[in-house]
Amino acid sequence: MKTRFIDNENKTIFDSLTGLMWQESYAYRETGNNISWYDAQVYIEKLNQNKLGGYNDWRLPERLEIQSLYEVALPFKSRGKTFILHIDPIFEFSYGSCFWTSKTRLSAAIGFEFDVGDIHWYPKASLTGTVRAVRNKWLAHQLIEPDWVGKAN
Repeated sequence: MKTRFIDNENKTIFDSLTGLMWQESYAYRETGNNISWYDAQVYIEKLNQNKLGGYNDWRLPERLEIQSLYEVALPFKSRGKTFILHIDPIFEFSYGSCFWTSKTRLSAAIGFEFDVGDIHWYPKASLTGTVRAVRNKWLAHQLIEPDWVGKAN
């Protein structure tokens, strides 16, 4: 079986299923606080200035991109405790289960909740979320198993 997530050993994780490259850590882990959507933009700018993993094209993920990391069967285990934050343990995780996305409307942005696997609109200025940066583009059809294509019931 092919390994989906590959640690690039440079603070980035490659997703072989989607072709996306993810930041291994995330803003809450680094700052100890949730941040606003606006502060998430500043955080991304700093990642690009510092060339995380040697790249300067990091961005906030789209809604479906961050949702692609959600794993129903994988509660997160750390320090002898089980957290109901459904993500592969290759990613750093502590607290802060709501992740900002790039999807906005007026003064709101979508946050994806890893504890329940749901999306919500939050005011951009609220200290509600955190950010795990992504780079590369993908197409949703990459998530469909090749064996399913062309099969009808």
